[in-house]
Amino acid sequence: MGAIKKLAGAYLVGISIAVAVFFIINVFLVDAISVLAVWHVLDVLMLIGLALGMGFNYAHKQRVGGLNSGDAVTRHYLEANVAFYVTTVVTILFLHNWLAFLATGDVSQGDNHTAWVIWAVVDTVLPIVLGVTGCRLWRESSGA
Repeated sequence: MGAIKKLAGAYLVGISIAVAVFFIINVFLVDAISVLAVWHVLDVLMLIGLALGMGFNYAHKQRVGGLNSGDAVTRHYLEANVAFYVTTVVTILFLHNWLAFLATGDVSQGDNHTAWVIWAVVDTVLPIVLGVTGCRLWRESSGA
């Protein structure tokens, strides 16, 4: 299981870096490359990353367990729950926009400011939550 966690952790960190960097620099590449084609590839990689993140964060949340009435909230409990629920929110936002994009095409989102704001939220929060998840998986697989 350690090798799987290390591989998944490396993938999540890699996709986090790729999305964050491309989100920042894509404005400068509009004339040089097809930015939309790169986003098409990144979208599929992000979907895989979100599925991995949801699965590993849910398993971590289950391992940490729940709180009984009157128990203090521990750091591990808070980390596990925040990671899982933030991943869930980002996944829902991503799927909403991505499926709408696939169903209606790029033209429909041209003047849709709400869609662009949702993409900005996804492309900002996804690298953080998947990067943190990937680092945790890497640490766990190394026995740290």
